[in-house]
Formats: sequence, C-alpha cells, structure tokens
Amino acid sequence: MPATVILGAQWGDEGKGKLVDRLAEQATWVARFQGGNNAGHTVVIGDRILKFHLLPSGITRQECSLVLGDGMVIDPWVLNTEVENWIKTGGDDPRGNRLFVSERAHIILPYHRAMDSLDKTIGTTGRGIGPTYSDKINRIGLRFGDISEVVQDSSWAETTAHRMNKSLEAAGSDVRIDASALESEVEWIHSTYATSIANTGLMLDNALKLDEHVILEGAQGCLLDIDQGTFPFVTSSVTSRGNATHGAGIHPGHVDDVIGITKAYITRVGNGAMPTELEDDVGEHLGTVGHEFGTTTGRKRRCGWFDAVVMRHA
Repeated sequence: MPATVILGAQWGDEGKGKLVDRLAEQATWVARFQGGNNAGHTVVIGDRILKFHLLPSGITRQECSLVLGDGMVIDPWVLNTEVENWIKTGGDDPRGNRLFVSERAHIILPYHRAMDSLDKTIGTTGRGIGPTYSDKINRIGLRFGDISEVVQDSSWAETTAHRMNKSLEAAGSDVRIDASALESEVEWIHSTYATSIANTGLMLDNALKLDEHVILEGAQGCLLDIDQGTFPFVTSSVTSRGNATHGAGIHPGHVDDVIGITKAYITRVGNGAMPTELEDDVGEHLGTVGHEFGTTTGRKRRCGWFDAVVMRHA
C-alpha cells in the first residue's frame, strides 16, 4: 500500500493533526519527517487536553507505530515530557515498543536554544530549531545514532562545550555551556532513548513492502518552507511534498496520495508577508471565535481572508 502525505497548504495551523488522527484509524505507521517542537497539535482525551509538539498525531491509536524521521531535529527533554504526559492519561510507554527515533535525526541541546533566543527578527518559536539545522548543515551536529559513541569519548564534552562557548560569546550571549553538565545530559539522552533509536527509514521501507499503510505527517505549512516559502520569514526545513520521503528515509516512488490541508480563512504566527491579513475588527473576530493562539508559543495568530493564490502556490 502506498504512503499518504499530509501537508499544511498555508502557514501552518490548518488542522493537520485532526486529519492524521482520523486517517490513522486505518494506518499502521505515522511518521514525522521534518521540523521539531516548533510544531504543535492538541489532543483531547476525556477531560484532559494534551498539547504535543513532537509525538506524531497517531499516538492515540495503540495499533500505530510512530516514527520521528531522519529530517527532524528533536529536543529529547520535550519528547520525554510528552511521553510522560501521555502515560499519565493511562497511555502506554511507546519508547522501544512503538515509538522509534531515527538514528539520523539531530539533537537539540541547551546551546541551540540559547543561540535561538538571540534572534528576534524572524519571529521564531525560540526552540533551537534553526541553530540545530545550522549545525547539521555545518556537519558538526549530534545525531541520535552517534550517542553511543559520544558517551564513550572522554574528550567530546570538553571539546564541544569549548566550541559552543566561543559561538555564544561571539553572538553576544552571556550563557555558557558547562562541559560536565553537557556530558551528563548526553548520558541521560542515551539511557532514555537507547531502545528507541533505530534505522527508521529501513523500518518504513519494509512496512511498505509488506503493504502496510504509512502516513507521512508534515509540520508547519508549505508557505513556511525554507526554499518555497516567504523567505526569510520561514522555518528552517523543507515542509513541502518533496521532503516527505527524503526526510522519512524512503523511496519517493512509495507515495501515492498527497493531501494539502487548508482552513476557510488563513492565519499566520510570527513576522512576514500575509497579503489578505485583516488588521481590523473582522480579523479580531476571526481570532477570537477561532481560538487562534499558537499551540507551541501561545502567541496570537494573525488572521485574514482565504488566499487562493497562496494555496495554488503550495
């Protein structure tokens, strides 16, 4: 059975999670392929409201295996909190059971969050996403698959902390990374996720060969794509269809359906162009009745009329 790609066709917050949750009833796997905890979706279980930023929307389907794919950048502390909150609702502990973290996914460390907090011009979520992708491109990032080697390297923490502190000082930050703390953090990551780290691309590829249904869940929206979006007011990853298979680690020929999600009106969080933005009482009304506040940051979303030109571009 071919894979299905779910994408946002605007600037995010279109309701992708709701559709993924519905389609996951017939799916065996749900995989994220880009971004990190700068995304967000809300799950309601009884009287409990859970806000997830990393766990795929198929978490509520016990029969679904979950993948955080190659193209993601992952904050291990945020992921642990989400898993613990899920367990508190009576859910299973999916780590090593049905939640698998790509060995190629990069790790967000406190250093990355500190660097991200320095730049206010773009209107990012401040979660360390951009600096982590930057380290990835510069080939100095830390991947989950490297953790087992790093914890055995006595010089890694000292060398890495020194490099990070030079960058922080050059950027004008007062934050400094302590080598012993960094070493302890990496050891915690290893002990917490050792059973979950896997070659997830191979797992998904094998699942597709067995005719299992795979959903590739996009984060943000196509207009936030680093290449095709409203640059420079974009995210740091490729959010469009072309990255779905690449970021998941599977062959592009596996995809059959691509579903773009829109709202009846349009919203945007952060800075950047928005041609149909309503800066009047109508926009205020849409934001109020639509409860338009970001799941990740809590920031009020800018509202505007539906934009067919934007959707066609997506």
